[in-house]
Amino acid sequence: MNNSEREHTGARFASLAWDLAQNPGAEPTAQRIVELAVKTILCNGAAITTLRRDKTLEIIAGSDLQVLSTAVDIANRTGQSSTRAALEAKTTIVNNDVENDPRWDSYRRLMVADTPIRSTASFPLVLVGVELGVMSFYSEQPGFFTPDVLDDCAIYADHAAVALKAARAEDRGDQLAEAVSSNREIGIAVGIVMTRYSVTKDAAFDMLVVSSSHSNRKLRDIAAETVGSGDVPSWRSKRA
Repeated sequence: MNNSEREHTGARFASLAWDLAQNPGAEPTAQRIVELAVKTILCNGAAITTLRRDKTLEIIAGSDLQVLSTAVDIANRTGQSSTRAALEAKTTIVNNDVENDPRWDSYRRLMVADTPIRSTASFPLVLVGVELGVMSFYSEQPGFFTPDVLDDCAIYADHAAVALKAARAEDRGDQLAEAVSSNREIGIAVGIVMTRYSVTKDAAFDMLVVSSSHSNRKLRDIAAETVGSGDVPSWRSKRA
Protein backbone atom coordinates (compact mmCIF):
# COMPACT_ATOMS: atom_id res chain seq x y z
CA MET A 1 0.00 0.00 0.00
CA ASN A 2 1.54 3.34 -1.05
CA ASN A 3 1.47 6.60 0.92
CA SER A 4 -1.55 8.07 -0.84
CA GLU A 5 -3.51 4.88 -0.25
CA ARG A 6 -2.58 4.88 3.43
CA GLU A 7 -3.67 8.53 3.73
CA HIS A 8 -6.99 7.50 2.23
CA THR A 9 -7.26 4.68 4.79
CA GLY A 10 -6.56 7.08 7.66
CA ALA A 11 -9.24 9.45 6.45
CA ARG A 12 -11.76 6.63 6.23
CA PHE A 13 -11.05 5.53 9.81
CA ALA A 14 -11.60 9.09 11.04
CA SER A 15 -15.26 9.01 10.00
CA LEU A 16 -15.88 5.27 10.26
CA ALA A 17 -17.51 5.19 13.70
CA TRP A 18 -19.87 8.04 12.80
CA ASP A 19 -20.79 6.42 9.49
CA LEU A 20 -21.61 3.04 11.03
CA ALA A 21 -23.71 4.67 13.76
CA GLN A 22 -26.09 6.06 11.14
CA ASN A 23 -27.50 2.62 10.29
CA PRO A 24 -30.38 1.53 12.55
CA GLY A 25 -30.65 -2.19 13.21
CA ALA A 26 -28.18 -5.08 13.11
CA GLU A 27 -28.75 -6.20 9.50
CA PRO A 28 -28.28 -2.76 7.86
CA THR A 29 -25.28 -2.12 10.12
CA ALA A 30 -23.66 -5.44 9.20
CA GLN A 31 -24.16 -4.75 5.50
CA ARG A 32 -22.71 -1.26 5.83
CA ILE A 33 -19.72 -2.70 7.71
CA VAL A 34 -18.77 -5.00 4.83
CA GLU A 35 -19.37 -2.34 2.18
CA LEU A 36 -17.14 0.16 3.99
CA ALA A 37 -14.52 -2.53 4.61
CA VAL A 38 -13.83 -2.81 0.89
CA LYS A 39 -13.40 0.96 0.58
CA THR A 40 -11.37 1.34 3.76
CA ILE A 41 -9.00 -1.62 3.42
CA LEU A 42 -8.95 -1.46 -0.40
CA CYS A 43 -9.51 -5.21 -0.59
CA ASN A 44 -11.76 -7.02 -3.05
CA GLY A 45 -14.39 -8.19 -0.59
CA ALA A 46 -15.49 -8.67 3.00
CA ALA A 47 -18.01 -10.65 5.00
CA ILE A 48 -19.36 -11.16 8.49
CA THR A 49 -19.90 -14.85 9.16
CA THR A 50 -21.09 -16.96 12.07
CA LEU A 51 -21.63 -20.62 12.91
CA ARG A 52 -25.08 -22.18 12.86
CA ARG A 53 -26.06 -24.72 15.49
CA ASP A 54 -25.17 -27.50 13.04
CA LYS A 55 -21.63 -26.03 12.83
CA THR A 56 -21.99 -24.84 9.24
CA LEU A 57 -20.97 -21.31 8.29
CA GLU A 58 -23.61 -18.66 7.63
CA ILE A 59 -23.01 -15.29 5.98
CA ILE A 60 -24.58 -12.46 7.99
CA ALA A 61 -23.50 -9.82 5.46
CA GLY A 62 -21.28 -9.87 2.40
CA SER A 63 -19.95 -7.40 -0.14
CA ASP A 64 -20.14 -9.86 -3.06
CA LEU A 65 -22.60 -12.62 -2.24
CA GLN A 66 -21.96 -14.59 -5.42
CA VAL A 67 -18.26 -15.05 -4.66
CA LEU A 68 -18.74 -15.33 -0.90
CA SER A 69 -21.58 -17.85 -1.13
CA THR A 70 -19.35 -20.07 -3.25
CA ALA A 71 -16.52 -19.71 -0.72
CA VAL A 72 -18.81 -20.55 2.22
CA ASP A 73 -20.23 -23.54 0.36
CA ILE A 74 -16.68 -24.82 -0.19
CA ALA A 75 -15.85 -24.23 3.48
CA ASN A 76 -18.95 -26.13 4.58
CA ARG A 77 -18.30 -29.02 2.19
CA THR A 78 -14.66 -29.42 3.21
CA GLY A 79 -14.87 -28.30 6.84
CA GLN A 80 -11.89 -26.05 6.11
CA SER A 81 -11.23 -22.28 5.76
CA SER A 82 -9.58 -19.42 7.59
CA THR A 83 -13.01 -18.15 8.64
CA ARG A 84 -13.94 -21.46 10.24
CA ALA A 85 -10.53 -21.66 11.89
CA ALA A 86 -10.96 -18.14 13.31
CA LEU A 87 -14.41 -18.97 14.67
CA GLU A 88 -13.21 -22.17 16.30
CA ALA A 89 -9.86 -20.90 17.62
CA LYS A 90 -11.20 -17.43 18.47
CA THR A 91 -8.08 -15.83 17.06
CA THR A 92 -6.99 -14.06 13.88
CA ILE A 93 -6.26 -16.41 10.98
CA VAL A 94 -4.44 -15.24 7.84
CA ASN A 95 -4.13 -17.16 4.58
CA ASN A 96 -1.92 -15.05 2.34
CA ASP A 97 -1.57 -17.65 -0.41
CA VAL A 98 -4.79 -19.61 -0.90
CA GLU A 99 -3.39 -21.40 -3.95
CA ASN A 100 -0.39 -22.87 -2.11
CA ASP A 101 -1.31 -22.89 1.59
CA PRO A 102 -0.66 -26.45 2.87
CA ARG A 103 -3.12 -26.31 5.79
CA TRP A 104 -6.36 -27.01 3.91
CA ASP A 105 -5.75 -29.06 0.77
CA SER A 106 -9.35 -29.80 -0.28
CA TYR A 107 -10.41 -26.23 0.43
CA ARG A 108 -7.41 -24.85 -1.47
CA ARG A 109 -8.09 -26.81 -4.65
CA LEU A 110 -11.78 -25.89 -4.79
CA MET A 111 -11.19 -22.23 -3.95
CA VAL A 112 -8.63 -21.87 -6.73
CA ALA A 113 -10.91 -23.61 -9.21
CA ASP A 114 -14.17 -21.85 -8.33
CA THR A 115 -13.34 -18.39 -6.90
CA PRO A 116 -10.95 -15.47 -7.54
CA ILE A 117 -10.00 -15.33 -3.84
CA ARG A 118 -6.24 -15.66 -3.35
CA SER A 119 -5.66 -14.27 0.15
CA THR A 120 -7.83 -13.91 3.25
CA ALA A 121 -7.70 -12.54 6.77
CA SER A 122 -10.31 -13.39 9.40
CA PHE A 123 -10.81 -11.59 12.73
CA PRO A 124 -13.15 -12.75 15.53
CA LEU A 125 -15.63 -10.05 16.51
CA VAL A 126 -15.71 -10.19 20.31
CA LEU A 127 -16.75 -7.35 22.60
CA VAL A 128 -17.02 -7.61 26.39
CA GLY A 129 -17.10 -11.38 26.10
CA VAL A 130 -19.90 -11.37 23.51
CA GLU A 131 -19.06 -13.31 20.33
CA LEU A 132 -20.57 -11.59 17.29
CA GLY A 133 -19.05 -13.68 14.50
CA VAL A 134 -15.98 -13.26 12.31
CA MET A 135 -15.02 -10.33 10.09
CA SER A 136 -13.24 -11.65 6.99
CA PHE A 137 -11.45 -9.69 4.29
CA TYR A 138 -10.33 -11.15 0.98
CA SER A 139 -8.20 -10.14 -1.98
CA GLU A 140 -7.69 -11.51 -5.47
CA GLN A 141 -3.98 -10.79 -4.96
CA PRO A 142 -1.73 -13.29 -3.12
CA GLY A 143 0.22 -11.70 -0.28
CA PHE A 144 -2.18 -8.76 0.00
CA PHE A 145 -2.29 -8.85 3.79
CA THR A 146 1.01 -7.24 4.75
CA PRO A 147 1.64 -6.33 8.41
CA ASP A 148 0.41 -2.77 7.76
CA VAL A 149 -2.76 -3.97 6.06
CA LEU A 150 -3.39 -6.45 8.87
CA ASP A 151 -3.06 -3.63 11.41
CA ASP A 152 -5.73 -1.69 9.51
CA CYS A 153 -7.94 -4.78 9.34
CA ALA A 154 -7.62 -5.29 13.10
CA ILE A 155 -8.62 -1.67 13.78
CA TYR A 156 -11.52 -1.99 11.37
CA ALA A 157 -12.69 -5.22 13.03
CA ASP A 158 -12.69 -3.46 16.41
CA HIS A 159 -14.89 -0.68 14.99
CA ALA A 160 -17.14 -3.31 13.42
CA ALA A 161 -17.60 -5.17 16.72
CA VAL A 162 -18.60 -1.99 18.56
CA ALA A 163 -21.07 -0.96 15.84
CA LEU A 164 -22.60 -4.42 15.50
CA LYS A 165 -23.04 -4.95 19.24
CA ALA A 166 -24.69 -1.52 19.60
CA ALA A 167 -27.03 -2.25 16.69
CA ARG A 168 -28.02 -5.62 18.15
CA ALA A 169 -28.71 -4.01 21.52
CA GLU A 170 -30.89 -1.44 19.78
CA ASP A 171 -32.79 -4.21 17.98
CA ARG A 172 -33.29 -6.05 21.26
CA GLY A 173 -34.60 -2.90 22.94
CA ASP A 174 -37.02 -2.25 20.08
CA GLN A 175 -38.20 -5.87 20.16
CA LEU A 176 -38.81 -5.72 23.90
CA ALA A 177 -40.66 -2.40 23.68
CA GLU A 178 -42.86 -3.66 20.84
CA ALA A 179 -43.65 -6.92 22.63
CA VAL A 180 -44.55 -5.19 25.89
CA SER A 181 -46.71 -2.57 24.18
CA SER A 182 -48.55 -5.12 22.04
CA ASN A 183 -49.26 -7.63 24.79
CA ARG A 184 -49.94 -6.59 28.38
CA GLU A 185 -49.22 -10.07 29.73
CA ILE A 186 -45.70 -10.02 28.27
CA GLY A 187 -44.98 -6.86 30.25
CA ILE A 188 -46.36 -8.42 33.43
CA ALA A 189 -44.38 -11.62 32.80
CA VAL A 190 -41.17 -9.63 32.34
CA GLY A 191 -41.78 -7.97 35.70
CA ILE A 192 -42.38 -11.34 37.39
CA VAL A 193 -39.17 -12.81 35.97
CA MET A 194 -37.17 -9.71 36.96
CA THR A 195 -38.35 -10.06 40.55
CA ARG A 196 -38.00 -13.84 40.80
CA TYR A 197 -34.51 -14.07 39.30
CA SER A 198 -33.15 -10.59 40.15
CA VAL A 199 -32.29 -9.87 36.52
CA THR A 200 -32.60 -6.85 34.25
CA LYS A 201 -35.58 -6.21 32.00
CA ASP A 202 -33.61 -7.29 28.91
CA ALA A 203 -32.44 -10.50 30.60
CA ALA A 204 -35.97 -11.32 31.75
CA PHE A 205 -37.30 -10.84 28.24
CA ASP A 206 -34.51 -13.05 26.88
CA MET A 207 -35.54 -15.82 29.30
CA LEU A 208 -39.09 -15.69 27.98
CA VAL A 209 -37.85 -15.74 24.37
CA VAL A 210 -35.57 -18.73 25.05
CA SER A 211 -38.42 -20.60 26.73
CA SER A 212 -40.62 -19.86 23.72
CA SER A 213 -37.96 -21.09 21.30
CA HIS A 214 -37.10 -24.25 23.22
CA SER A 215 -40.72 -25.27 23.71
CA ASN A 216 -41.82 -24.22 20.20
CA ARG A 217 -44.63 -22.15 21.71
CA LYS A 218 -45.66 -18.57 21.06
CA LEU A 219 -44.15 -15.90 23.28
CA ARG A 220 -47.58 -14.67 24.40
CA ASP A 221 -48.47 -18.21 25.57
CA ILE A 222 -45.25 -18.45 27.57
CA ALA A 223 -46.02 -15.04 29.07
CA ALA A 224 -49.56 -16.09 30.01
CA GLU A 225 -48.31 -19.23 31.74
CA THR A 226 -45.62 -17.24 33.53
CA VAL A 227 -48.23 -14.79 34.83
CA GLY A 228 -50.41 -17.68 35.99
CA SER A 229 -47.67 -19.74 37.64
CA GLY A 230 -45.22 -17.07 38.75
CA ASP A 231 -42.31 -18.66 36.89
CA VAL A 232 -40.99 -19.24 33.36
CA PRO A 233 -42.14 -22.73 32.23
CA SER A 234 -38.77 -24.16 31.19
CA TRP A 235 -36.97 -22.68 34.20
CA ARG A 236 -39.69 -23.96 36.55
CA SER A 237 -39.24 -27.53 35.30
CA LYS A 238 -35.47 -27.30 35.82
CA ARG A 239 -35.93 -26.08 39.39
CA ALA A 240 -38.49 -28.76 40.30
